[in-house]
Amino acid sequence: MPLKRFTKSVLTADCLPLIGDFDCGSSQHSDFDKLNAFLKERALEYNQDHFSRTNIYHEDGKCAAYYSLSMNAINGKKIDVDDQYRSLKSYPALFLTRFAVDKKYQRSGIGRGVINDIIMNAYRDGEVAARFLYVDASPMSVSWYLGNPLFTVLYSELTERIEQCIESHIIEKLNKRLVEGHPIEFVLSVEGELESLKKNSEKILIAHVKDIFNDLCETITIFTDCNSKIKLTFENNKPKITLDNFNTRQNHEGIRDWLKQADNVLNLDITVPLYLDMKKYYMALYGC
Repeated sequence: MPLKRFTKSVLTADCLPLIGDFDCGSSQHSDFDKLNAFLKERALEYNQDHFSRTNIYHEDGKCAAYYSLSMNAINGKKIDVDDQYRSLKSYPALFLTRFAVDKKYQRSGIGRGVINDIIMNAYRDGEVAARFLYVDASPMSVSWYLGNPLFTVLYSELTERIEQCIESHIIEKLNKRLVEGHPIEFVLSVEGELESLKKNSEKILIAHVKDIFNDLCETITIFTDCNSKIKLTFENNKPKITLDNFNTRQNHEGIRDWLKQADNVLNLDITVPLYLDMKKYYMALYGC
């Protein structure tokens, strides 16, 4: 759907009558409710206080879509860039903090048009340098973004979020096992008494963690598909959980495809970090 039929406006108090009926989706999904609520309750305040900038597209007195932008930076270790820029610690990015289309206009092409408009304006604007567009995509929107091959998953950041999710799940299950009692098989150490007690305690914990992770793999199948393993280490007597053999190049395509299914991401209860190289996108659109 071309955007020419719509009027684009920075959200001001004069625009409030236009957004009253905006509804981007079913109330069954809290993400949609949050997007509706932000536009109607917080967006104007954020504009006025310069925490983000919200623009709306409207026709016939109704808001059809809106987006909010702020500034961000992407960690230099988490992104693919040209060799001459690899020494930078971070890379300037626009943060697409919120983006929604009214349900009456969904599947019409307006969403793609809005993304094109954002990038065209950002790339042509010489006032502020931002090479990338960053999105923290909700489970219900990940597949839409990944339908565009130029959106890339920030795999390192995604892995960190998944590790935190796994850790929370394991702690919850461990507490339940402690209350209910849950036998686990492991081999006892036979060293000195104090050292043996420490090692056996670690072995018991590691055995439980691996057992809980194996149960989790029955729901989160991507871990099995990637042949990923859970690793529990102790740094200064503090346990740390990492996910081995997940964030590897040979797994990236499979992870991307898996993320396109909303239910998969909902099972993890995380948002998915994505980025887009605005220069490459602009060149693909306009060839210059």
